[in-house]
Amino acid sequence: MGVIGLIVSLIALFFLLIGLLPFFWWFNLLTTLPAALLGIIISGVAVARSIRGAAVTGLVISLAVFVIAVGRLFIGLWFNA
Repeated sequence: MGVIGLIVSLIALFFLLIGLLPFFWWFNLLTTLPAALLGIIISGVAVARSIRGAAVTGLVISLAVFVIAVGRLFIGLWFNA
């Protein structure tokens, strides 16, 4: 389960990189945040079962992606208003 969480986290990171491009703030809202939340849930369950490297790495990546995506949304919405 930790490897699945890591894969979902890496997919969310890929979506985040696309969402950082100008005029793609909506991409974060539709793809990055749900993928990051799914990665947090899957990796969190895997860490709760047993602490493994892949699960912890997936959890850290997902949390970082989520924080950056939310920050990017706030910046984008603030300057577009």
